[in-house]
Amino acid sequence: MNPLLAQFLAEANDLLASVDDGLLQLERNPGDPELVNEVFRAAHTFKGSSGLFDFPELTRLTHAAEDLLDAVRGGRLALDSGMADDLLAAFDLIRGWLAHVTAHERLPATAGQDAGGLITKLRAPLGGGGESPAADQETPLSVRPIDPPPEWLAHLGTDWLIETANWLATTSSTMRFVRYLPDQDCFFRAEDPLHLVRQVPGLDRLAVVQPETWPPAEEYDEYVCLLSFVVATRAAVGELDYLFRYVPDQITVVELDAAAIHRHLEGEDEEEFAVAAPAPRPDALHVDPELAADARAVLTAAHRTLAVGEPAGTQLVALTASVTAAALALGVPLDLTGADPAAVNAAIEGVLGRAPVEPAAEPPGVDHPVVAALAAPPAPVPTATGAAAEPAGRADDPGGQVGTRVLKVDQEKVDRLMELVGELNVAKNGLTFLAAAAEEEFGSRALSRRIKDQYAGLHRIAEELQAAVMDVRMLPLSVAFGRFPRLVRDLSRRLGKTIELVTEGEDTMADKDVIEALGDPLVHLVRNSLDHGIETSDERVAAGKPPAARLTLAAVADGDAVLVEVSDDGRGVDPERVKRKAYEKGLISEEELESLSDSDAVDLVFRPGFSTADQISDLSGRGVGMDAVRASVEKLGGSVTMRSELGTGTVTRLRLPLSMAVTQVMVVSVAGQRFGVPVDLVVETVRVPAAEMGRVLHQDVVVMRGEVVPVIDLARALEMPWSPDPARDLAVLVVSVNGQRIGLLVEQFHREVDVILKPMEGLLAYAAEFSGTALLGDGLVLLVLNLKEVLGLAARVA
Repeated sequence: MNPLLAQFLAEANDLLASVDDGLLQLERNPGDPELVNEVFRAAHTFKGSSGLFDFPELTRLTHAAEDLLDAVRGGRLALDSGMADDLLAAFDLIRGWLAHVTAHERLPATAGQDAGGLITKLRAPLGGGGESPAADQETPLSVRPIDPPPEWLAHLGTDWLIETANWLATTSSTMRFVRYLPDQDCFFRAEDPLHLVRQVPGLDRLAVVQPETWPPAEEYDEYVCLLSFVVATRAAVGELDYLFRYVPDQITVVELDAAAIHRHLEGEDEEEFAVAAPAPRPDALHVDPELAADARAVLTAAHRTLAVGEPAGTQLVALTASVTAAALALGVPLDLTGADPAAVNAAIEGVLGRAPVEPAAEPPGVDHPVVAALAAPPAPVPTATGAAAEPAGRADDPGGQVGTRVLKVDQEKVDRLMELVGELNVAKNGLTFLAAAAEEEFGSRALSRRIKDQYAGLHRIAEELQAAVMDVRMLPLSVAFGRFPRLVRDLSRRLGKTIELVTEGEDTMADKDVIEALGDPLVHLVRNSLDHGIETSDERVAAGKPPAARLTLAAVADGDAVLVEVSDDGRGVDPERVKRKAYEKGLISEEELESLSDSDAVDLVFRPGFSTADQISDLSGRGVGMDAVRASVEKLGGSVTMRSELGTGTVTRLRLPLSMAVTQVMVVSVAGQRFGVPVDLVVETVRVPAAEMGRVLHQDVVVMRGEVVPVIDLARALEMPWSPDPARDLAVLVVSVNGQRIGLLVEQFHREVDVILKPMEGLLAYAAEFSGTALLGDGLVLLVLNLKEVLGLAARVA
């Protein structure tokens, strides 16, 4: 992919998110001018960047959206919900296009058709249902007839016109002449007139036309374009049509032959088309002295660099002309000592539209009035002490930097770095096995001690490196929360409810994989609150509540985990209704219907197939939402709990690990095979005399500190041949699954290790009892257990 396109796609997401967020805020504060400017700037920047690529439909659509925002910004229109809907729909379509561009590097084939209706809607409030001429790429440029030749040809210079007419007389050719009058606010539409003119193919002559009078300094606006251009080119009309396809209303094109140019020259008084050189205006703009000094240095360097080239080169002349024009506009003197006279005069000729002057014995071109102004010595820059000021921000001055340095790195590179850290951890863990072998197999305790010392140092470095890479991967929860203002707005309008979204703890950090995986569970929870939990405004008023409901997304760090809560002040969960629905769907027995507590009844909403919706809609009613939430969060190594009070509201809490990149597991063995258990599920390890193991209702149990804990034979659940030695104490690993303490009967405990968990793939992908594999330091593969599935296997085996 083109690096420039890749950079545009990377930045586009932030710009589109800024537009969405700003539009949502504008609906709440429609009169905030700063918000309008912020949205307009983001849309304007996006349009300007998109114009660098051959995506005309994208530029047309953003142009229409930008025009509407400009009307709102200028106070000509008041933003209403209908306009906001159309703007959001437009940028949603653009977001989809960019996803297609990411995969195929081109817009979808239906882009023009998809954009047409939206462009009409966006332009309707402006007084027209179609596209503006400036945005219509299909509008051909009009070529004026040969007679009468336009007066603005005079800006190209009499001598050059005569020379060109004489040359054309020897051929049957014609030449195209273009007058480009940029709109004064063109910069706000991401148009760069000078850049556009410099792209004219076959450029023979360029004149930069200044206004007859410049505005007073106090009224001067540097963001208003006051220059125009006259161009002579050998390019075909079709080429000009394509180049100026976005600004056809600002362009006039004529095609002239030698006779037409001669008639123009003969029919006009020479004085009428001779352009007088403007007098030097050192005070035309009250430029800050320090800025003038910096501008002088930059423009002089540019002038000298350009002047060493071939003076006859049209591109060189155009570039030099632009530098000279900038110096004229700013009133900044240039140091032209040593510059090429022909290059300087050619540049001045291009800027002022008159023939170059003959170089004198003085410094090159000084007898030209404009060159004299440009070459004037700079005024001294006053300082507090009267001495010359030191240049600010030198390259060798570390104190000259402003702001923080930010380096954008591709996500794949960070992931690769994380994989290498995992490999380093595996290699580091191998030293412990080597130390044990040195002592047990070779009887060298001293060598074993030295290996362990090396392991301690390497372990410290590996931990610091892992922490540093993890810090790079950490993102704020605001990344996950960012999609919900738009989601809540759209769904609340569809449901006819008034809802205020509040976010708290957006700065809480978590691993990027956790942030990405958190998106779908949060969407399910928010949709569930909007559809089931929150009442309509009339129902809330009848219940003595404010008409506007409150939905809160909150996040907080909790040790090595992050807690995310989704809460609302709606109707809450009715435990009796939940139990009745669950019984009707066959999810619980009649006995459970009578005996379940209110808290257990609330937990039924996470059962597969459960739903309290009476009708199936595109929002809810299929019974897959909350079950999918719990499954997704548990797959991340987290947990979900819900508490609710009827008539008050519901709070759903998600507890997630800070990182999924590195997993800490407890290694145990059964029947000579080692397995891993996630440490965050482990409660304790105990050894129980075999005589203390009891049996209740066909289930082995052990009493620990007055609590009856069921014990599952892990070997039997995994169908592995092993029986515990009755003469030895039983090793029981106590874990917590879904809030319930369960003991796993194992053969032996080993140590805790940090591993990079790889998902089960290929032929083993069906084995749901394993959540993944990891490589140990001694080269053996460790199977990490999915305890929820293991308990299900144990229940079926029993």
